Amino acid sequence: MRRFLLTVCFLVLWSSFAFSATCRPPDLPSNPTIEQIMKRWFDIKFTRYADDAIYIGQIVMIDKTGFRRTKKWIRRRLIMRGKKGIDYKDLVVMTYPEYTKGLAVLTWAYLDVRKQNDIWLWLPSLKKVRKISQAEEDDAFLGSEFTVEDITTRRYGYETYKLLGEDTFPGYTSHFDKKTYFKGTPCYKIKGIPKKKDWYYSYRIMWVDKKTGIPIFDEFYDKAGRKFKVFLRYYFTPEDDCWVARLWEIYNFRTGHTDCVDIKEYKFNIGLKERHFSPRILERMEW
Repeated sequence: MRRFLLTVCFLVLWSSFAFSATCRPPDLPSNPTIEQIMKRWFDIKFTRYADDAIYIGQIVMIDKTGFRRTKKWIRRRLIMRGKKGIDYKDLVVMTYPEYTKGLAVLTWAYLDVRKQNDIWLWLPSLKKVRKISQAEEDDAFLGSEFTVEDITTRRYGYETYKLLGEDTFPGYTSHFDKKTYFKGTPCYKIKGIPKKKDWYYSYRIMWVDKKTGIPIFDEFYDKAGRKFKVFLRYYFTPEDDCWVARLWEIYNFRTGHTDCVDIKEYKFNIGLKERHFSPRILERMEW
């Protein structure tokens, strides 16, 4: 009886630890290589240090006159760790406004970046699932200035990288909340060149926070060398828990539009199941 009780206590404690264990990424070495910086960043971006994640937030779309529109969404991600060759499964579903409610994008990203990701779009108004070609990753993500690649698919291996040196970030004032972010932050400057030919950007310059290893600011350039959009990332980085994006903001110089991903709630390691990430489930879910 005593042995049975000890076994039960052990299982309870192990279960509690499994769902509350830290998913904080390890620190960068003192003199990291570009590969170490970028691989670690994509591990953070796709929460590979956790088993799964749920986010609840909104996209705030600001036009050049300052007029704002808001769309709300739920995002779920399951880290597959190579099962069936899959890196992660990711589902984003719109919950507001009513005319977009239920619109969903499901992504299966493979470990082999040379393999085409599987991406499905659920159109509730048509009650139809449409398979998206990976060539369409430069499409607008749910009608925003973000691309599908910006939000769900760009990973290590999509680009080649060059360290340009170190610099102090001058700061960026958000169009969304008017706060100035990261002024005076010591950064690595890294140039990323897409491997895809004739892609929608020629290269991007990333300002990578030397302390966290997160690219806090991207500058995108076209074939003529003109900067056409910038991308701010603000992460909440507690000392002993998962790191999570709280604000992503993109500004397009061509349109004068700003779009912001504003995350309100998040949870990690809650026990999501693989069955929650199938194209068939899109047709059955009610949001």
